[in-house]
Amino acid sequence: MLKKLIILTSLLSLTCTPAFAADPATVFAELQNSDMRDRYTAGQARDSRNSGDVVPAIRVISQVRQRYPNAQVLDAELEGGSDPRYVVKILTADGRRVDVVADARTGRILYER
Repeated sequence: MLKKLIILTSLLSLTCTPAFAADPATVFAELQNSDMRDRYTAGQARDSRNSGDVVPAIRVISQVRQRYPNAQVLDAELEGGSDPRYVVKILTADGRRVDVVADARTGRILYER
């Protein structure tokens, strides 16, 4: 029983620590930025791709897989705004969750967070 309690406490402390350690100003800025961007519906994303406004998501996902071999792709979202972008969420081979952000018009990877 004590062993289970120690393991649970350790897992909780590892899970919760990054959230409390983050700079509040940075977290607020990221929340504002994410709120200002609209996520495309599936139909809007398809229409944008068909009209040539954005590259297909599979092209961006292929680039992400090349950059992160053996990573598992969890999700891909197309976000709008003045500069549409793809956010591809992955689980790396070493167990880290990474968001890869790419320009939706060119497919070029911009940054990871």
